[in-house]
Amino acid sequence: MPSPESDLPSPAAEAIEAQVRDYFERLYRPGTGQFHGIVHVAANPASGVIAFSGPMIRAGGGFPVTRIGLLAPDGAVTLLGSDTANDSQPKWSPDGSRLAFLSDRDHGAGNFQLMIASAEAPDAASAPAPIAGEAIESFVWAADSRHLLLQSADAGADAAGSAATARIGGGASERPSWMPTVETGSHDGLWRHAHILDIECGALGRVGVDGQNVWEADWCGPDAVVAIISASPTEGGWYQTEIAIAPAAGGAFERFAASEVELAGVTASPDGKTIAVIEGRFHRTVQLGSLILYDRATGAPREPDIGAQVSALAWRDTKRLFFTGFTAPGSIAGTLNIASNTVAIEWRASGTAGRKVPYAVPEGRDAVLVPGHAFNRYPYLARSGPTGEELLLDLTPPDLAPIQARMKPAEVVRWQGRDGLEILGYLAMPDGVERPPLVAFIHGGPSHLFRDSWTFDNPLAALLVSSGYAVLFPNPRGSSGRGLDFASRVIGDMAGEDAYDILAGIDHVIANRPVDGSRLFVTGGSYGGFMTTWLVGQTGRFQAACAIAPLTDMRSQFFTAHHPEFLSLYSGGDPYDVGGVFDQRSPLAHANKVTTPTLLIAGEMDKTTPPAQAVQFHHALVLGDVPTNLVLYPEEGHAAARYEAQIDQGTRVLRWFAQWKDRN
Repeated sequence: MPSPESDLPSPAAEAIEAQVRDYFERLYRPGTGQFHGIVHVAANPASGVIAFSGPMIRAGGGFPVTRIGLLAPDGAVTLLGSDTANDSQPKWSPDGSRLAFLSDRDHGAGNFQLMIASAEAPDAASAPAPIAGEAIESFVWAADSRHLLLQSADAGADAAGSAATARIGGGASERPSWMPTVETGSHDGLWRHAHILDIECGALGRVGVDGQNVWEADWCGPDAVVAIISASPTEGGWYQTEIAIAPAAGGAFERFAASEVELAGVTASPDGKTIAVIEGRFHRTVQLGSLILYDRATGAPREPDIGAQVSALAWRDTKRLFFTGFTAPGSIAGTLNIASNTVAIEWRASGTAGRKVPYAVPEGRDAVLVPGHAFNRYPYLARSGPTGEELLLDLTPPDLAPIQARMKPAEVVRWQGRDGLEILGYLAMPDGVERPPLVAFIHGGPSHLFRDSWTFDNPLAALLVSSGYAVLFPNPRGSSGRGLDFASRVIGDMAGEDAYDILAGIDHVIANRPVDGSRLFVTGGSYGGFMTTWLVGQTGRFQAACAIAPLTDMRSQFFTAHHPEFLSLYSGGDPYDVGGVFDQRSPLAHANKVTTPTLLIAGEMDKTTPPAQAVQFHHALVLGDVPTNLVLYPEEGHAAARYEAQIDQGTRVLRWFAQWKDRN
């Protein structure tokens, strides 16, 4: 039966909306220049000025804008540019004389080009060589502080699978409303490239040739470029990459090494003799795996024992490789001496740093700049060194205390899967609530992970806890951060033992923590949305569910998403095998068994889990007389990003759970 948006009494519904609006206003403080995260950090080696970038919300709301701040040694912060454009990825030249960054100023939202300014006048930046029809995604300074290696994408290329947007900006132009969208199967307009810019004379040279898609690139000594490339430019092509090297003077990339698993974070030592890369089971933008070192002369790989899964790499010098990573359940940073094979740990925390995966940057010989945070601690910037940790910048809004007061620190919890495999996660409890209802909050991926991070990288998490819910954040088998074997255990078994890991975690919390086991809820996005719709088809124990950006039917997902190769890899199935895995493990095939009231949320611009996935599951529940609402956001991609959409989504989730909290 079609259900109304909310059966809550009007005063209760209005109170929830007011609460959610207040929550997001305190969290983001629109129009005040409030950073609500730190994404990139770079220290000037000459002056000590720290450049950092992060998102903030404009006074009028809308989508977040990324700004750059400069933190002086005396603690003063200066903002560059204005909130009319996005500025990101600040990087000082090795000699400290220039600041380079990416910006979409005057180019159209999301069409990033390179900007360069002198260190003395960082707000007087100019674009030395805009590349027509392409957007710059990343860049690396050469050791000579004169050349820059640029990695770009055609303006029509798809954004990363886990990104909220659907396409790289700048490709669209004004067109009549009647004009159709046409697909031909061609890869034109989807490629990624490498260029070298000489900033003294403005010369721009291409590295690589047609048919080579450059996902990442770094200098490999002064005369070569090392890259992660594929023969296909599609998002699915990212799962079929190799390491390749090309001369900096131009020419084709030649294969250097290949892997049976995913590759990311490629970087070469300053002398070009050693190549480091991250290998594992993960998704683009959520890299977390094993550190592999290659000897360039012989091609021989080795895996040093550093005691962590790594997510970020940077060379301190020719022999010392800095890394940031995860040692379940905490985060870590250190430096590996590749000659002596010894590791110096320079930062360790039960919380974390960075956004989706741990991230920190080296400073000087042995210091670390940490953009840290934890579930109940708002983002901050600290320096960790031999004498301890020094707080450099605390971003905590002045009026956030009432929200933080309702949230206890996240607790690490451990339990066993059906086969005895140890599973861990985090439990966040509301303060002052006896036997709160319990929400299972499932991450994306499946090879993502939860860390003890500010609102667990999703504002809905702290909203739920501050609203009186206990929330379990499980990392079932298949999650990153615990090695290749653990991450690979979901391959060919999505919605198998991983589902039982989650249910076992719920049972463990109910048995060992003061929560109300009779009032259970489940939610999650992407893979978490898939698992939410799967679980409600397997059990009726949840009071209500909310699936965000779900995958509900593997066959239609395979033929409509922009990375079908991902589904083939992780499911182990074939869309043409009728009755096979694609049918057996699709939540839609079990929708006739669902009795749980289920809210479905999706973005109409989502190409990773197209909105039809949510639509068809909703329609199946309607036909089965199951209470359900379908919410589609017209401007959103894989996750709600616009300020107004986040408020609306939070309101709907809280209302939905409140409406069914006492369902018999």
